[in-house]
Amino acid sequence: MYEWIKGYSRVEYSEQAERLDFGKDSSFRMEKMEQESSPSGMTAAAQYFIAQNAWLSDDFRQNIPAHNENIRQLILTEIAPHFADVKQSIREGSVETIYLQELKPESRQLFGDTQTGILPVLEDLYRHHDMNDRISGGKRTIINYMVNRDALEPYEAPDTETLQALLSSYLDLPDVEYSVMPLGWFFDENLRYSAALRFFAGFVPHLMLGVDEDTGEVILLQMSGKEFACKVLLNSARPQPPRRKDSHLYVDMGHGVVYAIGLSRQSPVSNWKELAEKQAYWLKEGMDFNDFNHETAEPVPANIGFFYDQDSIQSIVDRINQELEDIQVQD
Repeated sequence: MYEWIKGYSRVEYSEQAERLDFGKDSSFRMEKMEQESSPSGMTAAAQYFIAQNAWLSDDFRQNIPAHNENIRQLILTEIAPHFADVKQSIREGSVETIYLQELKPESRQLFGDTQTGILPVLEDLYRHHDMNDRISGGKRTIINYMVNRDALEPYEAPDTETLQALLSSYLDLPDVEYSVMPLGWFFDENLRYSAALRFFAGFVPHLMLGVDEDTGEVILLQMSGKEFACKVLLNSARPQPPRRKDSHLYVDMGHGVVYAIGLSRQSPVSNWKELAEKQAYWLKEGMDFNDFNHETAEPVPANIGFFYDQDSIQSIVDRINQELEDIQVQD
C-alpha cells in the first residue's frame, strides 16, 4: 500500500439497520431570505462554493452550516449575494444551515474572470466537468482508504484563510462529516501530489477516499474532525412501497431517506438521469412513511451522496412510468 494511505482505526458493528441520525426534530422549518445586496467581487470562499454551479450543473444547491453568528455573517456577506434563491433552516429558534441555489448570471461571469488562490485547487478537484457517471445509478463496490496526511506535502493556497475557517467550522459540529465528489481522480501514487488533497490535508484532521473497486476511480473524499468509523449493518433496511401524493411520487429508500419525484412535467423515462424533478428528503424520526410530505420535510444536503444498485434504480424507473400511464388514463 502507498506510504500516504493507512487503514481504518476502528470498526463498529450493528445488529439492526440504523437510521441516519442528524438530530432531526419537529422544530425544523425552512425560511426564505431576501437578498438586498448584489455581488461586487469574488472571494476565494465564494469561488469555492460557486464552482459546482458554474462548472458542473446549474441545479446544484449549496448547503452550508451556519451554527454560529460569525460563520453566518461570512456566508451572507461573501457567498449568498451570488445566488438568487437563498433559504435558511431553523431548529429550536437557531439558524442551522443556509441553502443557496440559482447562481446569478453576473456571478457566473465574475467566476470566470476572477483569479484567486483557490482556483488551482478547484481545477484539480474537478479535473473534468462530466457528472453523468455519478448519477447513472450503476452498481458500485466502494473501498474506503484513510489518508496519512503527515505523508503529504502541504499545498499553500494564498488568501484562503476565510475559506479554511468556514470549512473547519463544519468539522467542529458533533457527528458531522463533510464530503466532496472529485472528478477525474484515480487511486494511484500520483494522487499524493494532488493540489486539492494536499490543500485539505493542511487543515482537516481526518480524510478518507472512497474508491470504486472495479475502476479505481475516486468517488468521494470525506473529511472529519474526528476519527472515522466504518459501520457494518447486519440487517438491511425494509423500505415501504412507493406512494403518490398529488403530483409527486414518494419513494422510501430506507435509512430515513425519501425521494420526492415530480410527475407533472415528466415524460416516460428509461433511466434515473431523465427525471426532471427529484429531491431527497429526511423522514423525521418516528414518522410513518404514509404521513411524509415533502413540502414540510428537511432536504438532504447536496454534499451527501447515495449509491444504489441498478436493480433498485430500475424498479423505481418502472414505477414512475406506471404512475405516468395511470395519470394519462385518468386525464
